[in-house]
Amino acid sequence: MIVYLLMRVPCVLVLFALAGCNGRPARLVAGIADTVVVNNWRPMQLPMHVFDAAGHVLPDTGVRFQWISGARVPVSSRGVVTCTHAGDATLNASLGSLVTQVLVRCRPVHELLGGGLLSLVLGDSSQLLSFAPVDSAGRPVTLIAASVSYDSTIVSLEGWRIQARASGRTSVDIYIGDAWAHWWVSVYERASTVEGIRPGQGLAVPVRLGGGEMHGLQLPPSPPTYTVTMLPDRDTLRVPRLAMVSANCDGGFMTGVCPRTNPPIAGNSS
Repeated sequence: MIVYLLMRVPCVLVLFALAGCNGRPARLVAGIADTVVVNNWRPMQLPMHVFDAAGHVLPDTGVRFQWISGARVPVSSRGVVTCTHAGDATLNASLGSLVTQVLVRCRPVHELLGGGLLSLVLGDSSQLLSFAPVDSAGRPVTLIAASVSYDSTIVSLEGWRIQARASGRTSVDIYIGDAWAHWWVSVYERASTVEGIRPGQGLAVPVRLGGGEMHGLQLPPSPPTYTVTMLPDRDTLRVPRLAMVSANCDGGFMTGVCPRTNPPIAGNSS
């Protein structure tokens, strides 16, 4: 009897990568033009970028920091700064023989006033996002480094003006230092009637009333709940009273009571 032996050879996957040839550190850059605005009042790491002569980014490990002049703010050798008060400090950042000066502009923000509910209508002009960063004494902080997050398919931002792009709901968050402000944003489509409103759709129906005048809109029966909001028109800040008739209604954010009818301006089916 002949026995055939089969030796299983393990499959080995060999990966090859061509390592990039970066040069020696040639330049240190902190913030914008070696100026860093710090709105945090908690300790934070100063941003530092290391480049070689060809502009390739290198690891920033090994960079050391030292206070030189200006406001006496605590800073560690690794660049963790604590802005206990407002002021400008000059630091040295060094890596080997490389040395650059960094201007740290401490403007701690202890609270960011703003945020809330915001209703927009497609086609209307942009609105200003109103917010106010303040220090521990409640004084305004005018020098800020802010970041913002939002859904760009629903709204757009130019500066601090917000513009509706598509019907829907989203949020806008502004971060300044350790503070944060949040807006819940609803975008409505302008329509002449609420008939045919679909779940998740927001419609804005313009209604013009004279003194003592009343107007009613019939909402289609629907298992989901409706939310109804009164929005002032662009040429007035006056808002009529709102009431619901023959409905299981929840006051929520609505103005008015059941059961008298005045006009809803914007309705949303959810």
